[in-house]
Amino acid sequence: MTTSALPPAPPPELGVSYRFVAPRTATTPKILRDLVAVLVIAFGHEEVAEPLRLCVSEVVTNAYHYTRAALITVDVSLGSSGVTVWVNDDRPEWLPRPPHAAPPWRAEHGRGLFLLSRLADRWDVGPNGTGTKRLAFSIDYQGAA
Repeated sequence: MTTSALPPAPPPELGVSYRFVAPRTATTPKILRDLVAVLVIAFGHEEVAEPLRLCVSEVVTNAYHYTRAALITVDVSLGSSGVTVWVNDDRPEWLPRPPHAAPPWRAEHGRGLFLLSRLADRWDVGPNGTGTKRLAFSIDYQGAA
């Protein structure tokens, strides 16, 4: 028996959430961005994989560089109209603001939130009441109302 005659499996129902917890190391942004991209591809939303990958990479890189936490927690929720990602860190006193313009081309910092503001359909950040803050962003699936 060969598997080539079998129809592809239907995609799982949407409305699921995942939590990834990783050590705060230099390789964590790459690992988490790849895990989240594989997740949306597995659920049939390849069209958001690349912008999602870039946004996760930027936000997790910020958590790696600007926090003291030993672990980085990323929550991902796949809904019927899009995907939402939350990244927690231990610096509630540092609340980034949306950039008004692109950073100068020679600037060494400042591109992450600029990219996030251009690629994500929505994003927000705030303290979550436990001595930490949570940055959240959402990317809508193509054709979602």
